[in-house]
Amino acid sequence: MIYQQLVTLLACPDCRSKVEQIDVRRLRCGGCGREYAITEDDILVMMPTSSKPLPDAYNDPDYIRMSAHFDDSSPYFTDGNTVFRAIHESAHRKIAGWMESGPQDGWVCDIGCGQGYHYRYVKAPERVIGLDIRLDSLRRVRNISPLTPLIQADSCALPFKTGVIATAISIYAFEHIYYLRDTLAETARILEPKARLFVGLPCEGGIAWTLGRKITSERAMSRRYNVDYRKYIALEHCNTASRVMTTLEEFFDRDRRWYFPLSMLPTVHSNLTVALALTRR
Repeated sequence: MIYQQLVTLLACPDCRSKVEQIDVRRLRCGGCGREYAITEDDILVMMPTSSKPLPDAYNDPDYIRMSAHFDDSSPYFTDGNTVFRAIHESAHRKIAGWMESGPQDGWVCDIGCGQGYHYRYVKAPERVIGLDIRLDSLRRVRNISPLTPLIQADSCALPFKTGVIATAISIYAFEHIYYLRDTLAETARILEPKARLFVGLPCEGGIAWTLGRKITSERAMSRRYNVDYRKYIALEHCNTASRVMTTLEEFFDRDRRWYFPLSMLPTVHSNLTVALALTRR
């Protein structure tokens, strides 16, 4: 029942034709005829038939081993201690405040929603579509937000018609996406003209972030999971904050930029996270 209103926004990720709901557990593309299932826990699966291949480096045993623990290791970064929590929440809090001060109409899409941390700050979860490539992560979102529309999808082939989303957010996700330019082009495509995009990033590539990780998570994760965490993170955080911000400017106009914890020193080297408010051109 969650998807009855949403179906008018959706498009087949393979051929971009409109889809229709044929029963409570299935949607069908009107163009190619492909069917998409809704799981028992109400997650819509709309992955493309084939996704862009990742380089061979992603087959590294340490990367595969650590990736298997991706969801289980997340609480270390979100709730490990008071300092970690403050760092993680910084972009979430700032973006939530920006969104509350702006228009509240239309659909919001959370691209790379992960385990749904941002839903702690969402007042109308039934209007915020959670999208992630990891089905296990979306199942964790469902446990905390039963009314939220959730879609398993590839960010390089978003399952929406052009220009139907009023607002997009992506917090601590774009640094992970290997085909970043394709994802940002798709994000711009699904947004209404002059729609807003809010982005949160770790200051990957900055001196403060690199040093902080070296003395905390690099040691802890390497020991806990018996992996070379430096090798893993080089693949997992394949984009620096500077690269993401530069690529965003190909598709969006930047309205605001806020750094944490030293907003008076607005550089990636002096800070740990950055939040951005942008407008689709």
